[in-house]
Amino acid sequence: MIQAIKTLAIRGAPAIGIAATAAVYLAHLEFENQPDYTAKMTTAIDQIEASRPTAVNLFKATTKARETLKNNPSTEAFRKQVEDIMRYEYEACQRMAENGYHTIPKQITRFLTHCNTGALATYGSGTALGVIKEIAKTRQIEVFVDETRPLFQGARLTMWELMKSNINCTLITDNMAASIIKSEKIDAILTGADTIAKNFDTANKIGTLSLAIIAKHLSIPFYVVAPETTIDENVLTGDDIVIEQRDENEVCNENVPKGTKALNPSFDVTPANLITAIITDQRVIDLTDKD
Repeated sequence: MIQAIKTLAIRGAPAIGIAATAAVYLAHLEFENQPDYTAKMTTAIDQIEASRPTAVNLFKATTKARETLKNNPSTEAFRKQVEDIMRYEYEACQRMAENGYHTIPKQITRFLTHCNTGALATYGSGTALGVIKEIAKTRQIEVFVDETRPLFQGARLTMWELMKSNINCTLITDNMAASIIKSEKIDAILTGADTIAKNFDTANKIGTLSLAIIAKHLSIPFYVVAPETTIDENVLTGDDIVIEQRDENEVCNENVPKGTKALNPSFDVTPANLITAIITDQRVIDLTDKD
């Protein structure tokens, strides 16, 4: 499970939270009858936390697991945590979709989205993509999907989900975004989030900041959709968010010279003043009055 999180086989804040909770449960099943149970469980939870340093949902899951380990380390208790988080994330997706549907003006029908925020990244219909799917039930829409390099989650996953949902969608490369938003008259950009700071600065898949800057320049709304659990009250601003640095080999492929040095941050931080609104399962946070 840790390897799946590290390699992005499991990605998306809600799915990572579920996977982390399930990983603790699996560790309990493996170690429950061993004399050094508590020490091994503590080490396992440490390793789970190290798998994705930017994902706040993961740390909230492991915090609950540590409490259970201290107070009631039973199979039933750990299994219940898995069941509870799965139920929460499924229902949260439904509420986010409804909140987004009622928040985004009806004249908005042409969207751009980044990375993958649908059912493959959650346990329900999705965050940003869940809102788009809900809107598509009553509006004729078109969705533009950027590839989301270097691992192409937009091209591989979001396009697949949209096509399966019979939603009109078009793939673009990441570096087309500014031009396509302008030429195709895109109405709004929707993304997910991995961590939202107390001041509403938002960490998300690398490339999100660029899209927010473009949206600001072209005067189109930029919406972030994420469950309330993605907001970390202990992180005051975006400057305090730890950005995961991934292996440069994800960037360096057969098209670059041997020995090429590369940067590969997995996330960037979008300041709150570039975000129109944050849509969660519990509320809609209007940020248009921020400077």
